[in-house]
Amino acid sequence: MSAVSGTFPQEEVATVASSYRGYEALRAGFAHYRTLLEDGRVNRAWHETGGTLPMPVLAVGGEHSTRARLADSLNTVAPRLTGAVIAGSGHFVPEECPHAFAGELLPFLSAPPRPAGRV
Repeated sequence: MSAVSGTFPQEEVATVASSYRGYEALRAGFAHYRTLLEDGRVNRAWHETGGTLPMPVLAVGGEHSTRARLADSLNTVAPRLTGAVIAGSGHFVPEECPHAFAGELLPFLSAPPRPAGRV
């Protein structure tokens, strides 16, 4: 899922993989994926009853992964949405392209509040 070769050294991959040994570790690690469909139903119901995210929201995707899909999916629920696609990145944007990611994140975090409306 990484588009940048060498992003994760083999010893780091081995360390993460070792944390998934055994039934309980696998069960806990995959719990997120078991809840995805239910989370979607809950989020849709929340939005259909008028729920929105009033705070500034930054949605970042990698060029070779989600691209602008996250920002597009939040468009109707986040009126203060800023979307960004990081060129050359895959799924692991901060690890693959840290400077480009910081170039989006730091200005977003330091910007003064702005009125609702997509940028």
